[in-house]
Amino acid sequence: MRSVSALLQQQPTGPAFANTAASLGGIFHLSGAGRGACKLMGKSFVLISSFLLAACAMDALAAEAKPVYKWVSANEYYFILPTSQDLHLSGGGDTLSVKPWGFGFRAVGNETFSKTGGLQFQSVKVDSARTGRNTFYLWDLMLGMEYIAPKVQGKPLRFTASAVADLGMSDTTFYAAPVISAGLLYTTEEYADTPTGLTFDIYYRLTDIDLDNVGGGAGTLKPALGFKVGYIFEGFWAVKEKKEE
Repeated sequence: MRSVSALLQQQPTGPAFANTAASLGGIFHLSGAGRGACKLMGKSFVLISSFLLAACAMDALAAEAKPVYKWVSANEYYFILPTSQDLHLSGGGDTLSVKPWGFGFRAVGNETFSKTGGLQFQSVKVDSARTGRNTFYLWDLMLGMEYIAPKVQGKPLRFTASAVADLGMSDTTFYAAPVISAGLLYTTEEYADTPTGLTFDIYYRLTDIDLDNVGGGAGTLKPALGFKVGYIFEGFWAVKEKKEE
């Protein structure tokens, strides 16, 4: 019998050993190529990721630097001229003549037909033997539609008309009344993008306004004609301010 040491010292030979060695060499060779491919893919991934991050950063900087604009509509600021109106006092049947005056502003569109809306304030003084001297106030929100005649070169006068809902409050009373108006716009800037210039309007409130407090008691303002003068300032584009987070 051969000793164990002799068997261990014996070198393997033969076709089987050659095939096994060749297979192991191929495996080790392929493993080295795989490692090289992994390194190449890793470098490509890092390069593409860096490019995408740089592109995103450039887009973010461009978006931050680009200003955002908002449209500021043309606005009319007007004065309500004192004009006689009938105020009927409840209970006694007396009817007084009052002359409300006030002021307001509203947004003006730049189309032939456009929406309009604004706020106005009126002060009404009452002076009679029954109520004494008192003053009450009307706060109005005006919402509706308006018409402005198309602009014609060389003709500064333009016809205007509107129909609005007057949603108001006086003391503790809320009310609503339809109001129609017609007037003239004298254009002061012919080439402005929006209506601009002096305005003169005649308006008519179509219904009664029932009020709980007209200076000493309840009363009713009857339908009335009124006048107002104002000026329309041109609309413009303005940079929109960003809100701070």
